Amino acid sequence: MPAIPATINGVTVNFAPAVNNNVQQLVIDALRHCIKPNIANSPLDSIWVSSARRNNANSSRHNTGRAVDISRINGVKMLGGFNTNLHVKAIVTAIQEKFESFPKRRENFGPALKKKLGQPFQVSGHKDHVHLSVNG
Repeated sequence: MPAIPATINGVTVNFAPAVNNNVQQLVIDALRHCIKPNIANSPLDSIWVSSARRNNANSSRHNTGRAVDISRINGVKMLGGFNTNLHVKAIVTAIQEKFESFPKRRENFGPALKKKLGQPFQVSGHKDHVHLSVNG
């Protein structure tokens, strides 16, 4: 599986320690689709990937390399930052809205939206990160 690159469309990608950034190519394509420096009125300089491929005893899309979690925008943690920092809120909202136009999107869970296959979906958590997953 290919690795999530250190830069996507000019945006720096930082990784939490021990993150396995080897994912399905569709995840990288999805990130290229919605991670852009000018995604919102506020510039996007960096994202923090807190989880990508992992092996858990559950049915998470992470286990098959089809999901990624982003928990910081421009160094600001989403937990707290989404509700207090207008720039973070605008960028997170724009990323989640842009992801909805990715043809192979599956799960789009975060503080701005909670959708599965383009439809509203009730899921707990995701106030502190954006979880994006793909079909395929």
